[in-house]
Amino acid sequence: MTSRRHPHDCLLRGIAGVTLLELLIALTLLVIVLGGIYGYVTTSGRSARQTNSFLQIQAQARAALDNIVDEIRWAQQVTAADAAQVTVLVPQATPFSAASPYLVTFAYDPALDVLTRQEDPDATGPQPPGAAEAVAHFLVRKDGGAGVVFEYFDTAGASLGGTPPDLTEVARVRVTLVATLENTSRTLVGDTALRGR
Repeated sequence: MTSRRHPHDCLLRGIAGVTLLELLIALTLLVIVLGGIYGYVTTSGRSARQTNSFLQIQAQARAALDNIVDEIRWAQQVTAADAAQVTVLVPQATPFSAASPYLVTFAYDPALDVLTRQEDPDATGPQPPGAAEAVAHFLVRKDGGAGVVFEYFDTAGASLGGTPPDLTEVARVRVTLVATLENTSRTLVGDTALRGR
């Protein structure tokens, strides 16, 4: 007796089925690959955000340093100085003070890791000094040290250190800013001579 074959039997003979174990292994591999891709994407996004934040911090520190150097360049004399702050007298008839001379103080606040600018609009006249305004943030060294250092020099270029013994000797000021965000630091240095010195 001969058996009858269905016409589609020849097509089904070469097809093997997928077992449940093979399906589970394939799904496990897919989950591992997708988990790796997700981890890469989230790490890349976090890194991009951190880089963008650091570039913004560096840009604001650079802008603050440029403004400090420009304002000190027009100053006539240093009236107070140490390694964490400097006060200069900017005379009348400069790009910064058309009407009257003024005092400006740049000071480092280590509690907030900021550099502030405070202006006395009439140079110890009857008007009170304005409020100190932060001009740069995240100024701290990786080791937690001061993120702003002022250094002073005489007309011959000799260092007077961070606290000059005689303010009338100061002819040049060097400002060092260190901006740090999550173990990434950038050091910016500006150096300028006082006007007419």
